[in-house]
Amino acid sequence: MQRFLSTGLLALAGCAFASSVSARPVSYADGHMLMVDHQPDMDVVSYTYSPTFRWSVSAGGLRASDLTRSDELELGYVRAARLLHRWNLPSAQANAFVWGGLGEGRTALGSGLARHVGLQFDYETRRVYTSFVSELHEGNGWSHRFDTAAIGWAPYAHDVDRVATWVVLKGMRTSNAIDDDVEPVAMLRFFTTRWWLEVGANGDGQPVANLMLNL
Repeated sequence: MQRFLSTGLLALAGCAFASSVSARPVSYADGHMLMVDHQPDMDVVSYTYSPTFRWSVSAGGLRASDLTRSDELELGYVRAARLLHRWNLPSAQANAFVWGGLGEGRTALGSGLARHVGLQFDYETRRVYTSFVSELHEGNGWSHRFDTAAIGWAPYAHDVDRVATWVVLKGMRTSNAIDDDVEPVAMLRFFTTRWWLEVGANGDGQPVANLMLNL
């Protein structure tokens, strides 16, 4: 765990805050969130409830292919996430989150208990967005870490009651995969206080999409 957190922090520094993707793992108090993420070799679905603005609980599933040794990975899990700190700046906001969970993992090696931990850092103004997300999943005989670093730019400063538009560039990497090189992704992001949609493509022109709904 300590080694994983250290690796994540070093990667964050190395990316100089050019960092991921996803919607924040903890939403507003009493908030419900549904998230669906599609990549060429991975699909993720999760449902999250945040009893407070600092804590959330989630249930979800992940399916990934083309992974070394485990070949194909299927996960079902529950997890808890915490907002470690929020920096409210005059014209920006930054956040630090951590989470961990347990579930069942199924691979070519068989099925059994799976565990995971993760972290996310993000920084956002009305025109610039950066984040870094790193999540480690491991079980009996297999281990994969999913890292995503992204930076986004908004052509106009968005207001609360207006759809925000971003151009987002990402670097994505899966450890212990057949191809563990950093994969470039370019996306358009649209979001309001109720929903979030990303659509784009990776370096091979394959579609990538992410949808989040605040219920």
